[in-house]
Amino acid sequence: MRLVIFNKKIEYIIMFTLKEFLSKMHVEEIDTYLFTGEALRMGLPRVFGGQVLGQALNAAVRTVDPVRRPHSLHAYFLRPGDLNSQIIYEVDPIRDGKSFSTRRVVAKQKGKAIFNASLSFQKIENGVDHQIELPTHILGPDNILPDIEHIKKLSKNNPKINIETLRQHSLIFDSKVVEIRTPELYKVVEPGEYDPEFGFWFKFSDDIGDDPITHRTLLAFISDKALMSVGLMPHTWNRDTHNLIGASLDHAMWFHSEIRVNKWIYYHIDSPRAMRARDFGRGSFYSQNGELIASTAQEGLIRIVKNR
Repeated sequence: MRLVIFNKKIEYIIMFTLKEFLSKMHVEEIDTYLFTGEALRMGLPRVFGGQVLGQALNAAVRTVDPVRRPHSLHAYFLRPGDLNSQIIYEVDPIRDGKSFSTRRVVAKQKGKAIFNASLSFQKIENGVDHQIELPTHILGPDNILPDIEHIKKLSKNNPKINIETLRQHSLIFDSKVVEIRTPELYKVVEPGEYDPEFGFWFKFSDDIGDDPITHRTLLAFISDKALMSVGLMPHTWNRDTHNLIGASLDHAMWFHSEIRVNKWIYYHIDSPRAMRARDFGRGSFYSQNGELIASTAQEGLIRIVKNR
C-alpha cells in the first residue's frame, strides 16, 4: 500500500536533473536476478509509486530475451516506500515458453516487501487489430500552453490561482526532464464538481536516447501521475476542503505497441466507479497520431480524515 496524505501544505516540486532521473530509473544489477535502486526526491513524504513501477519493469525487462516485449504488468503496493533506504528488486524467472516469458518482481526495503508485480512478455505476432479512438474533443499539444504558462493565463481570471496552487495539487516536473500540457488544467487548480475524466499531454526530453527499455520504464513511471486524483473530481470534498488519506492499492498496465516517450503522448484518464472508500481509475496512452499504444488501471483507497 503506497500511502499518500493529500495535504495542502505539501509542495510537489520535482528537483532532480535528467541525468539523475535516468540513472535512478535504470536499476543497478548486483547479482543474477537481483537489482537495487535509489529513491527520487519528488517533494512527497514517501517513494512515488510510479518510480517503483518503472524500476521493477526495468529490472524484469533486463532478464528477458530482447525479442520478447512486455505486454502486461500487474502490481500491488504493499507498504509505503522509505525515501532514505535503498530498494532491492528480486526477479523470479518463473517461465520462458515458446512465445511468452513470465517474471515476478518483489521490491523490498529493510527485509520487508513494499511492492510486488507479475509481468508477461511476448514475441511480436500478427493478429487482429482494432482500437478505441482518441476522444475527438481533445486539443492537440500544439494548441495548449505548457502547464507553467497555462497557469499564468488562468490566474488572470482568478487571482487566487498561481504556480503555488499548481504545486499544491499536482506533480510539477522540470521541463528539461518532461514537458506537461494539460487541456483542462482548471480541474486541477479549481476543485469543483466535474466529470471524472481528465488527461494531459507529455513528452520526455530527446536526451533520454533510443533504448526501448528506457522508453517503457518512463511510461510506467508517468502512468501513476494523476490516475487516482481523477476520482476526486466529481465531489465537493477535495484537498482544499478536507484532509484526505489516499493509498494506491494496485496498478496494471498493458503495452500494445511501440513506445516513444520523447514524442507527444496523451494520457486519457477516467474513473468509472468509486464506492466503499475505493476509487477505480483507468487510463489510455495515445500517440499524437491517435494510436492507442498502452493502457493502465488502478484501484486506490481514498478516506476523508476531517474537514479543514
